[in-house]
Amino acid sequence: LGFVWPGQPALFRSLTAALGPGLGLLCGDEQTGKTTLMRLLAGELRPDAGSLVLAGRSIGAGWAGFRPDMVRPELDPAPVGQWLREQVPEGPARDRLEDSLDGLSLREHLPKTFHMLSAGGRRKVGLAAAMALQPPLTLLDQPFSALDLPSIRFMTAWLNRQSQATDRLV
Repeated sequence: LGFVWPGQPALFRSLTAALGPGLGLLCGDEQTGKTTLMRLLAGELRPDAGSLVLAGRSIGAGWAGFRPDMVRPELDPAPVGQWLREQVPEGPARDRLEDSLDGLSLREHLPKTFHMLSAGGRRKVGLAAAMALQPPLTLLDQPFSALDLPSIRFMTAWLNRQSQATDRLV
């Protein structure tokens, strides 16, 4: 994989990685390309060289990883509850959403519009959707940022469960 920001030295040159299902962690110093790599994995950016493949499917060709902080619901005039119902289909995903609404203390915010929520509240909505949808790839950039302690505990328990997943990577 290769990627260069215009006018900058190459950020990635011949980067090769293979990741299995479960829970992955990307660590590094500031300004080393962690967020850029996540944006590439989300299909938000295109690599200059190489390709990204998830379960045999090219990332960026009509499919992208789910990144809760990439969702910009604060621009949506719909109430939070309506937006979540539109994102999360009926069935097991909706049941998981109900669990996340309780675990992230979001129920009282469902009738509010996104502009009425704090940064932590907006982040929780994206996390609740990700926890419910369980896409093949979920990308979390600083997952505990702007969360209260009970939500951090709930999120930690969810991440622990994801480490056992055999069909998706978080």
